[in-house]
Amino acid sequence: MITTVTLNPSIDKTVVVDSFIYGGTNRIVDTRIDAGGKGINLAVAFSQLGGKARCLGFNYDGGGEVILAALEKRGINNDFITLDGDIRINQKIYDRSKQVVTELNELGLPPNIDDLSILKKRVVRDSEGSGILVLCGSIPEGVPKTIYRELFEAVAHLSITTVLDAEGDLLREGLKAKPYLIKPNLFELETVLDEKITSPYEAAKAAKRLLDDGIKIVCVSLGSDGAVILDTDEAYYAPGLKVKVRGTTGAGDSMLAGLCLAHEEGLGLEDMLRYGIAASTASVMKEGTLLCTKEEFDGMLPKVRIKRLPA
Repeated sequence: MITTVTLNPSIDKTVVVDSFIYGGTNRIVDTRIDAGGKGINLAVAFSQLGGKARCLGFNYDGGGEVILAALEKRGINNDFITLDGDIRINQKIYDRSKQVVTELNELGLPPNIDDLSILKKRVVRDSEGSGILVLCGSIPEGVPKTIYRELFEAVAHLSITTVLDAEGDLLREGLKAKPYLIKPNLFELETVLDEKITSPYEAAKAAKRLLDDGIKIVCVSLGSDGAVILDTDEAYYAPGLKVKVRGTTGAGDSMLAGLCLAHEEGLGLEDMLRYGIAASTASVMKEGTLLCTKEEFDGMLPKVRIKRLPA
């Protein structure tokens, strides 16, 4: 089972337009509303792939029932701390002609110091018996950038695989706790290492610096170009599959769900990458924040091609 922590949940409202006009009037041809937040997306994707997941973190008494209903529908347990106020709304504009998504994301209301103290205790308590703990996504205003490092340090005494998917200072601080697996995208890797990367080989070479700091596995998402994965012994690259893109929100979370599922099944690095690419590809073919299903994942899996990269 995996346990995910979402500190900044959202309601994702996706609108579809035929051709987005910046500064002009746009006619909406379709609308959908989904529960959002990286940890929630990850738990949903992992569950739909056949795994068992549990969600921790914050929720809000205003609008938070959307999150609870989405998880209940899929049989996913949760142990949220409910805060006062309205949950943030993230708006996604999907341009059908260009297959491009524009996002307008709210910040999220801050918790107080007592809420953070309760969170740490709950993460430790609820992580016992779980195989994988995933900390991912943004944080609300007022939460320290060290929060992911602090949470990893709090569960250091447990026998659990720790996974981090974050950006900027959250990633930099989280790395200090030496999580087992991290999954930055290309921009996040370039930012944390302060260098420009122009090829899968360069991505793997750059990511190796993070392995030298104590991380066991690094998977770098390259968007439509695929992904690379590496540990201290080997590195692999999988090109992206050519499909019609209907929505990119949740693609990275689906990739991480595939990686976690392969790890839980005891598979090696090559199959972890194969699972990740298959899951993320199955998700981008769906509109809004709809995520991959087991049937779609199984259909993509044999199409993934893996290339070994030089050490």
